[in-house]
Amino acid sequence: MDFEQRVKNKYDDLSENEKEMVFFIRSNVTEVVNSSIIGLAEELLSSKSSVLRLAKKLGYHGFSDMKYSLENSLNASVYEPKDLMANLENDITKTFKYVKQTNFQPILDKIFQAENIIVYATGFSQNNCAKEFSNDLFIVGRKNYLVSGEVNFAINAESLSPQDLVIVISLSGNTPGIIDAIKMLNMNQVPICSVTSFGKNFLAKHSMFNLYYETSTLPSKNVNQPIYSYTCLSILLSILNRKYREFILYDE
Repeated sequence: MDFEQRVKNKYDDLSENEKEMVFFIRSNVTEVVNSSIIGLAEELLSSKSSVLRLAKKLGYHGFSDMKYSLENSLNASVYEPKDLMANLENDITKTFKYVKQTNFQPILDKIFQAENIIVYATGFSQNNCAKEFSNDLFIVGRKNYLVSGEVNFAINAESLSPQDLVIVISLSGNTPGIIDAIKMLNMNQVPICSVTSFGKNFLAKHSMFNLYYETSTLPSKNVNQPIYSYTCLSILLSILNRKYREFILYDE
């Protein structure tokens, strides 16, 4: 039984911390295969015993056994047949189901009331979605500032106030380079809206508002780096913008 199947079988029994560890491992398989148990624990900001406990909970004899399984998965064919259209339809369906169950009113109120809005994304693909979202806000008359780069984000975090709003777009919500900036925003009581893939994470935990999107991996010749689909991130941001447009036109 491979790592993915073991995770599926035991996922409901994992703690939230273990689920975050699994997310990191699945996203960095090559690095994990080449890491020691101590090195992996440091990357996870966890302990050697926690990594070992996760491996045994998944049914492995130990960390080495889990690494061997992950290595075998890297050597497996990347051309396993997949119905990509069905996967996309499923992701979009889940996204709209989530939207229908979500109360957008608090974040819409804050977008309207905020003195300044900062939009920041942690990766290249996320930043492309952020640019379109930022531009859409400008079109409906909501001024905002799209910030690029961790250093620039950290500098801006020091000067914002509780009357402002920061929208942070991320995949995992656990990007190490923004942790200090997020803590600074919390210290200054600056409202944050996190936009991440589903699951508990650092960014969502430290944000006043939370939005989530569905993401899945796409098959690729490069097994060392997973390729994520951000279609549903783009859809979610478009929905947020459309709801804001409805809010200012009809509900204000």
